[in-house]
Amino acid sequence: MKSLSIRQKIWISIISVSTFTIVIVVALSYYLYETLYIEKQLKMLMLQGQELEQSFHQDGSTVFLQKVEWLKESSESEIIFTDDPMLLASGAPFDSFSDENLITFSERQELLQGKTISFSRIHKGLNQEVLAVVVPLKEHERLAGAVFLYLPLTAITEAFQPIRMILFGGLVIIVFLLFLVGMKITNELVKPIKEMDLVAGKMAEGDFAKRVAVVGKDELSNLASSINTLSASLDEVEQKRREFLGNVSHELRTPISYLKGYSEAIVEGIVDHKKYAEIIYKESDRMNRLVHDLLDLAELEGDTYPINQEPVIVSEVIHDVVERFELKLAEKQISIETELDEAIIVKGDRDRIDQVLTNLISNAIRYSLEQKEIRMTLKQQKDKAIFIIQDQGVGIPEKDLSHIFERFYRVNKARTRQDGGTGLGLSIVQQIVKKHEGEVKIESVESKGTTVTITLPIFSL
Repeated sequence: MKSLSIRQKIWISIISVSTFTIVIVVALSYYLYETLYIEKQLKMLMLQGQELEQSFHQDGSTVFLQKVEWLKESSESEIIFTDDPMLLASGAPFDSFSDENLITFSERQELLQGKTISFSRIHKGLNQEVLAVVVPLKEHERLAGAVFLYLPLTAITEAFQPIRMILFGGLVIIVFLLFLVGMKITNELVKPIKEMDLVAGKMAEGDFAKRVAVVGKDELSNLASSINTLSASLDEVEQKRREFLGNVSHELRTPISYLKGYSEAIVEGIVDHKKYAEIIYKESDRMNRLVHDLLDLAELEGDTYPINQEPVIVSEVIHDVVERFELKLAEKQISIETELDEAIIVKGDRDRIDQVLTNLISNAIRYSLEQKEIRMTLKQQKDKAIFIIQDQGVGIPEKDLSHIFERFYRVNKARTRQDGGTGLGLSIVQQIVKKHEGEVKIESVESKGTTVTITLPIFSL
């Protein structure tokens, strides 16, 4: 079975509401007519009958007959008086009712018992429905006469017609308003949903440039904003993916071309074997480091990568890393100043923390000028371990700081291969620190130096 569209569901709801409204209006009209107006007219006839009954007993026949005539002229009701109630059952003395008895046999029996009777039915002689009340006139426990009061229901219907017209007009207006509201709701709901469906389809096809128009501040506009945010995020991911592939191909193309060219030259015997064998070795080593870093970064960015959780004395790791760089420090005559809290212990992976410090100290040495100083500080602030490394190197331009953790991003592209970096070091640093629930922040002033701050949670038992 084919499911209904939102537009169809809305119109079914509107038709249901309209039908319910019509039923309510018809029921209200019937209630007003039957319960209120008809009962009111019946009550009026009853009061007139009681008034005439009282006059019959108190005022005498002359005054009574005068009052009958006066009520006939002053009210809409018709009144018939007879001192022989049996004639009401024959209809013979009344020309208007000659085709039908005014009352039935059972009603006549009730009248003989002194009961007031009332009824509403169609009279063939009048060819219309009448509302009637018959009041018995008793004298000395004997039925001396009867007063027959009636009101044609056509007159009642005509009196009620303006109210019905108002109700009908209101019903038409309500249905028309429901139609307009339905059209507006349908357009406001269906149009943006169709637009979202179109954008979602484009996203599924790989086109993330489309956006949904955001109008208003309701749930649909929030959904549209979320889809736009998702589309923008996917677009950014796609751009980074393309940029990543371009960077990888660029980083690999050059050393591969070197390897190919130099190996061909060696095979042909037109170059010094030893010299170019060293170049081939360096380029292959660089390719190896690049592939290793790429795999390392891919693993770190995964949610399932395991991080060993063990107590790590940070100052020991710092001393070990600095010791490995003593030769390079001596070559550039760079001094190391340390202010380390030897008691600080963090919970994490010692090898990965070593990798972070190695990368940061290596960068500080690489980009520091000769005969400068590198300062390292390790301190505790509340439940955090703070490691700060400051160099007096070339610094990083402000415009590049926001991109410094991106893959293959280098501030000085011309210096890339001379310095031997892969452009992935800081990206790896950031991922390792995140895996340890820490933060990394870089501040730099061009030509003055760079400060890197690493924050890690303190180990607690």
